[in-house]
Amino acid sequence: MNRMNRLLPLVPLLASLLVTTSLATPLRLDPLAEPPTAGHLQMAMDRLATVGSILYVAAHPDDENTRLLAWLAGHRGLKASYVSLTRGDGGQNLVGNELGPLLGLIRTYELMAARRIDGAEQYFTRAVDFGYSKTAEETLGLWGKNDPDAILADLVRVIRMTRPDAVIMRFSTEPPNHGHHTASALLAREAFVAAADPGRFPRQVNDGAEVHAAERLLENKSHWRFKEGEDLSRYLALDVGSFSPLIGKSFAELAAASRTMHKSQGFGSAPVHGPQLEYFELVTERGKGGGQSKDPLAGLDFTWRRFPGTDAVIKAVDEARRTFVPAAPERSIPALLKVRSALAALPAATQAGLVSFYRTQKLAEVDALLVAVSGIYLDVRAKSAVAVPGETVDLTATTLLRTGGDVTLEALVWPDGSKAPVAAKKLAVSAPEVVNAKVVVPADRRWSTPFWLGPPREGHLFGVPSYVAIHPFGPADLKVDWVVRFGDHQVTVEVPVRFAWVDRVHGERFRPVEVLPPVAVTPRAPVLMLPNGKAQRLEVRVVAHGAGRLGVVAVTAPAGWKVVGDGAFELKEPNAERDLSFTVTPPSASASGELRLSATVDAAVIGVQKRIIDHVHVPMTTVLSPAVVRATAFSFAPGIKRIGYIVGPGDEVAAGLSAVGYEVTSLTAATLDSEDLSKFEAIVMGVRAFNEDDRLAHRHPKLMRFVEKGGTYIVQYQVSSRFRPLGDIPIGPAKFSVGQGRVTDENAIMKALKPGHAAVTKPNRLDDQDFVGWVQERGLYFAESWDDSYEPVFEIADPGEASQKGAVIVARHGKGAFVYTGLAFFRQLPEGVPGAYRLFANLLTLGKNR
Repeated sequence: MNRMNRLLPLVPLLASLLVTTSLATPLRLDPLAEPPTAGHLQMAMDRLATVGSILYVAAHPDDENTRLLAWLAGHRGLKASYVSLTRGDGGQNLVGNELGPLLGLIRTYELMAARRIDGAEQYFTRAVDFGYSKTAEETLGLWGKNDPDAILADLVRVIRMTRPDAVIMRFSTEPPNHGHHTASALLAREAFVAAADPGRFPRQVNDGAEVHAAERLLENKSHWRFKEGEDLSRYLALDVGSFSPLIGKSFAELAAASRTMHKSQGFGSAPVHGPQLEYFELVTERGKGGGQSKDPLAGLDFTWRRFPGTDAVIKAVDEARRTFVPAAPERSIPALLKVRSALAALPAATQAGLVSFYRTQKLAEVDALLVAVSGIYLDVRAKSAVAVPGETVDLTATTLLRTGGDVTLEALVWPDGSKAPVAAKKLAVSAPEVVNAKVVVPADRRWSTPFWLGPPREGHLFGVPSYVAIHPFGPADLKVDWVVRFGDHQVTVEVPVRFAWVDRVHGERFRPVEVLPPVAVTPRAPVLMLPNGKAQRLEVRVVAHGAGRLGVVAVTAPAGWKVVGDGAFELKEPNAERDLSFTVTPPSASASGELRLSATVDAAVIGVQKRIIDHVHVPMTTVLSPAVVRATAFSFAPGIKRIGYIVGPGDEVAAGLSAVGYEVTSLTAATLDSEDLSKFEAIVMGVRAFNEDDRLAHRHPKLMRFVEKGGTYIVQYQVSSRFRPLGDIPIGPAKFSVGQGRVTDENAIMKALKPGHAAVTKPNRLDDQDFVGWVQERGLYFAESWDDSYEPVFEIADPGEASQKGAVIVARHGKGAFVYTGLAFFRQLPEGVPGAYRLFANLLTLGKNR
């Protein structure tokens, strides 16, 4: 458990430069952190005088109030933490085509980038984000199906780990709201009580999560719920717009940069200047309250005076703060060592309660400050981004003292546990100590992949233990330990091994060195569609890691399936690749099964595929998973052949259409100007394309002429809200509006309003089976109102709700047809849902099927 360390910001508003959990574990260097400025160091010194904790609770990445977190961590110097119940894997993606677990990984990184800016800590639970939910009952039912108390237990654990004085809920328990949001508030209320009860989840104490009674439970009122002219004086309030000369900006301005880190959600934010009020409602409290004060934190003591016997700590901290010299921070080392001695003299046993908790926290902060004020630079790089268990990796470790002080390098410990031949000596300023080594990666080292994505899920829970699941990431796959002595105190700093390269646009980039299998066998797509049972090619790429490889790839298929192909390969160099092809024939025109891929190398059978997440704003990361392809043979009539596709963000529909035989040409707003559209039978607008490219609105006349001449023009869902209004953008041949309507039940009955309509009969006659096996949802952002020239095709509803007719609307225009659809084809086609393909084919042919 100790290796799954929580974040401990060196200073608020700075990246989490160093992290730790206890004196028994080393400081862990965060290589993504920016070096601290003198202003940040001063804030870190001031933070030593503050002993208080606040926990903020919500459901998703981007739900957190970054203004409040930045103010709590920076202005008040508190331990501010955010627990997101999910990792956001049910959302959508504006920066790439990753959805599901891969999107959850990106959004986890984005949360960590936000925390590096606002200075808060980050936690999670085992809850899987399954997309939009309309009720807390549905949410809690799905999360609790396998273990009714799992998420509550995780949240209780976080409270017991962070020991908050106050817990703050982002959301109300009152609908209407996203079911995940409401559930987060209900769980926060229950966890507030349960965390203080020794009879609830008693085994958590063995993991270091002591029973804890927070003093206050608050709800942070959402500004978007306020009515115009509402009297807000009845609420508690904080002005979180304070300006800090130490960082040259206000905490509200800083929060905009933090918020902007949620790039996959398109949450780029502009800074807001001046006072910024946040409002709160007291839900419940224990003990002494704040009296008549409107400050929600009034009455809470955040100084060392709250604990008896801390006079020596207060005196030593005051001296360190008073004597800090920004231009010569290394002069603070003796004062920090005095603070450390005073802290070490406090009770250490966990039974000592909060004083022991803050003793541990502040000792770690002092150690982090010792490293920071000395300006010591610790870095270890490998010559390759990949390491293989049992094989050698070339490492270069650099130690550089940049400011000064009494600092000694005691030892350097390589990833295999061996020590570098470094003689203990005092470091000289600006004299780099460089050590090279060839280190064998331990043969039993596990392959790299984000820890929550490894084990199979348990329903709507990640299949990892609670004490692991609450943390953002696990330890580095490969790391080097520096043992450094400041005066008479020794600090161990854990530094991850990384690989560096220079990008001509973005400059120097880094990625963690990952431990990977000798080879990976990756199919071109996770699904193989076999229309009408005809044989299809299965494309596979085999990649060598670490060294050249010789072997053979095999495909294991269910009984009755036939797979033919030569899987032999020889890869002579590290990172070499080879594409292989197999012909797959199903046993019938309607069959499904799993194809399992494996490579045999040196008598080892490896059935692993990899996906690399590569966006500039997050670390490049490899995700490993079983090499499995879902194969589906189904009855299918394409109806047409040639499609022009305008790709939207996170949109893989075009690839899905190509996979079943359509000729798909990628179009953009720019190419629409010069493209001869008459060569296409249909044109498809990708999801949210209008939201991302304003120029598309000006191509409306040309697209309408295409329809007039007999083409089909399909527009998939677009977003129109107060945040992303479509306004008067012309989309179809007549006016219609896009609303917030959606059906979240992927099994909701799809009732055709006219059973004989071409959309459900030509060229594929649909039946109830075509709507079985859909994933996550039926659709979203349905048409809300429309001109009489539009005809709705389906009527669908979530359980207990009124039916909606805006999922698919069709208008005849000239010789062709226009379609707007909010059905989630962007999820169904990549997942290989046969009925979704058959329905989409019918929509594509509406222009000619009159």
